[in-house]
Amino acid sequence: MVISFSGLDFMEDCVPNFYRTFRFDDNNFLITTDHGEWVLLDKDEYRLLRTNRVREDLNLFNILKEKGIILTKNNIENVIKKYKERNHFLFNGPSLHIVIPTFRCNQRCIYCHSVAKPLDAKGYDMDEDTAKKIVDFIFKSPAKTLSIEFQGGDCSFNFDIVKFIIEYAEEKNKKAKKRILFNIVTNLTKMDDDKLNFLKKHRIMGLATSLDGPKELHNKNRKYLNGRGTYDDVIYWIKRIKKEFKYDINLNAMTTITRYSLDYPKEIVDEFNKLDLRNVWFRFMNNLGFAHTEWKKIGYTPEEYMKFFNTGLDYIIELNKKGEKITEVMTYIMLKKILNKRDPMFVDIQSPCGAAIGQLLYDHKGNIFTCDEAKIFEEFKLGNVKTSNYKDIFNNKTLRAMIDISSKYPTLCDACPFSPFCGICLVNIYKSQGNIIPKLTEDFRCNIFKKLIPNIFHRLLFTDNRKIFLKWVSEKKF
Repeated sequence: MVISFSGLDFMEDCVPNFYRTFRFDDNNFLITTDHGEWVLLDKDEYRLLRTNRVREDLNLFNILKEKGIILTKNNIENVIKKYKERNHFLFNGPSLHIVIPTFRCNQRCIYCHSVAKPLDAKGYDMDEDTAKKIVDFIFKSPAKTLSIEFQGGDCSFNFDIVKFIIEYAEEKNKKAKKRILFNIVTNLTKMDDDKLNFLKKHRIMGLATSLDGPKELHNKNRKYLNGRGTYDDVIYWIKRIKKEFKYDINLNAMTTITRYSLDYPKEIVDEFNKLDLRNVWFRFMNNLGFAHTEWKKIGYTPEEYMKFFNTGLDYIIELNKKGEKITEVMTYIMLKKILNKRDPMFVDIQSPCGAAIGQLLYDHKGNIFTCDEAKIFEEFKLGNVKTSNYKDIFNNKTLRAMIDISSKYPTLCDACPFSPFCGICLVNIYKSQGNIIPKLTEDFRCNIFKKLIPNIFHRLLFTDNRKIFLKWVSEKKF
């Protein structure tokens, strides 16, 4: 112990924890740690930290000790607890289980990363035997909460299997007694009253669709197989569900940003607002599937995306100041990662990534894949529910390599100050670079997040966005 000659305190011996630094300007330095803590220091405070002289400033010493940026005998156990809590998802088992009842779809969206099949395609529908074995496999997960999400194609074109899985899972859960959630992802154009009443009867709140903005923009991105735009049919069902099932079904919509979207951030927000869709997600494209084929026409640079993002987020902030309750979803997720002790379990940007740790995907044949994005790549298949046991999946060499690499320590991420709030997608990297060992300087997602995360930190620390952001985090629930 070292006595402070101020007479105010006894100061412990300390060593710096591993930390990373981002400099906003000459007098503002952001310090981040692997356990998710961060602090903003001025030039003089940063110099004391960098030269291991923090004991010269009692207030700085106590702040850095509380944050775990310096380690003492008295705080190291607390830092370990923070690290464990931050990475709680590593100990749960996969809780998100994505099921593909069919790869068939009545649309040909220009960015579809599922490479959906046309309606007359044969051999792309799941049968009951496969569906039953998938549910049995899902219930092997030790996770206390199981979220079963139906995707496609469009799952509406094999809705009998959707109903079978829901009813069988509910019956099986009478004994398992887990918390079980169901989510339906659909383009809504095959929706009808029977499907909605089934969802209501089974108290299935989660319904997600896609809306890319005003009519002309949406119809450029999302067309029927015959080339006709889908906007009018989607809007019809959004309005009906909002009116007639308002208290029974929680309807959310995603917007995917293409080159066609870049000039219309405010118009996209206005479209959502007028339909009472209060969560706008400025979701950048995955360079997979049809999007990869069309990238030269519909793609954009990270700089172009961030210009769009900033204009749209500024407009959302302006609306919030006027009393509108509308949130940008990616900003919300990042704020949760920045401000909360526990990772919000958004599997796309976890580290290690959510592949099998947080999610598994099951296709129409019962094949098991690491994640949503992986379903069109044989290389990321882990097994099949009819022939593989639970242990086989998690001993898979591909999966173990993905977990290792997406921990980010063997990569440039290890030096990045925003690494604790980010994650890499090895499926995207594999498609764009031909290898799961990433060249991050060439990765589209990485170059967006290196701009987006400091942008959100800057807004939180140096602008009047802070009050609205804190309100989102304290009030918002998805």
